[in-house]
Amino acid sequence: MFRLFTNTLKFFCIAFIIWFAVYFLLGDRFSIYFTDRVFASYFPEILVFLTAASIYGLFILAIKSSYKKWQNILLFIGGFLFALTPFLAYHGYFQYQCDFWNQEIKEEKTIYFNSQNKFETVKVIQSVCGTDNSEIKLDTVFSKQFTPYFEMQNPVKIQKVENADWTVVK
Repeated sequence: MFRLFTNTLKFFCIAFIIWFAVYFLLGDRFSIYFTDRVFASYFPEILVFLTAASIYGLFILAIKSSYKKWQNILLFIGGFLFALTPFLAYHGYFQYQCDFWNQEIKEEKTIYFNSQNKFETVKVIQSVCGTDNSEIKLDTVFSKQFTPYFEMQNPVKIQKVENADWTVVK
């Protein structure tokens, strides 16, 4: 039972570390966003903390009573030092990049909605970089909410169509 518990913990720790890497290195290639903008602004910091705790947890789980005392102390201290890596990466590099995790949405306006599916809309999003507020970016996106917490957003160009299910929001 203990072995199953430790293997499950190791799996979750590795999953959080992979999630951190994919989110910050490849995250702009995915079109899935949080619908709650307040939570979306805190999520990178939560993910950094979970990754650091996961790295430290993997080192703690590697401590064995059969090892010499100095080896366990090295694992304990080494785990703490390696757990600083996500914090240093985020606060030293990622935090100052103007990528999707640092975009602060100033205004979001729905211009069209689908009369057949209420979860599909076309929005104009005005965002500004969280590090320097000088550059304002306007995007027209197709948004499809697929759960109460997540939505897919893809860039769209608006074209006039005769028979469409899209209605203009007034």
